[in-house]
Amino acid sequence: MSHRARAEIRSVVAVAMSGGVDSSVAAALLAMQGHEVIGLTMHLWTDPAGEELALNRASGCCSVTMARDAAAVAQRTGFRHYVLDLSREFHSAVIEDFGHEYLQGRTPNPCVRCNTFVKWQTLLDRARRMGCDYLATGHYARVDRSGSRVRLLRAAHLEKDQSYALWGLSQESLKHTLFPVGELSKAEVRRIAGELDLRTADKPESQDICFVPDNDYRRFVKEHFSSNLPVLEQGEIVGPDNRVLGYHGGVTRFTVGQRRGLGISAERALYVTRIDARANRVFVSYDDECFASVAAAATVNWISIAPPEGPVECSVKVRYRDDLHPARVHPLQGNRVRIEFDKPVRAVTPGQSAVFYDGETVLGGGILSLSQEVEDA
Repeated sequence: MSHRARAEIRSVVAVAMSGGVDSSVAAALLAMQGHEVIGLTMHLWTDPAGEELALNRASGCCSVTMARDAAAVAQRTGFRHYVLDLSREFHSAVIEDFGHEYLQGRTPNPCVRCNTFVKWQTLLDRARRMGCDYLATGHYARVDRSGSRVRLLRAAHLEKDQSYALWGLSQESLKHTLFPVGELSKAEVRRIAGELDLRTADKPESQDICFVPDNDYRRFVKEHFSSNLPVLEQGEIVGPDNRVLGYHGGVTRFTVGQRRGLGISAERALYVTRIDARANRVFVSYDDECFASVAAAATVNWISIAPPEGPVECSVKVRYRDDLHPARVHPLQGNRVRIEFDKPVRAVTPGQSAVFYDGETVLGGGILSLSQEVEDA
């Protein structure tokens, strides 16, 4: 590209294209705004049997079919498109963590890991080396560059807000990030896709874990991982009075707060309240025992503010589909925090993310720790 041609272009933007409607519209909008767009689709996973990720599913995130759809959007809109093999990085950062967490009796969020370590680390680095100024995605979130520190904001339309899964981004990554659909509603995105006659306009959203085609992640863990602990074998289900109520087929089948599929009967509904992977036990109790006033989180990242020295009054989400809970977050040594909720919160699940908000600003987040670690915090 000549110097003159480059000067006429506002920025060079790499767009992470999953093949869905959101990233398709994000790329199209940037191209219409005069940016030079380069579409990048990540190849993330090949099954040990040799089958590529979700080969026969039209809706699998980052699948072969979705890569073809992303390429079709790029061709119609007039920008370059490439598929990058990031399967090694994905396996190391996401797959291995996924299996390890379940084998420890925790419930991971692989999308958080993928965003933090694959999209906004490996992919952003590749994009920068290709001469791109920014990485854009189809996430429903926003970036505020008006202050000395770049802030991550919730989406303008909260029903589609995806900021919960982005707390792991660094300031440096956020400086080079664009969210073109963050101000739009899903209906507006689909309308724009239809008006531009994009191939992805009417595609349904994928709700599955992208590397588990049938969404049976318990089977996935059993087939791909092993453990020195008996977590994949039969163990006890222990009731509220410490009586054994039945037996389970492996702790990876359970998550804190779960009610259905326990395999036991009782006069009142029972919920999983704790998982002890070392003892291979699942503890259940009644609904009023599912609430916690205090929680602990580790691997904390403060993204929109500098790491605080004292308690922070804010609101906290403990899962993606969750309300905001008023709380005080107390910083501790080793990137850990103690969270004190104003009112008890239901099903605080180890392995999930606790994300801290001040209004529309995402302050940061961390990984919820095992319940016994709360006392140590």
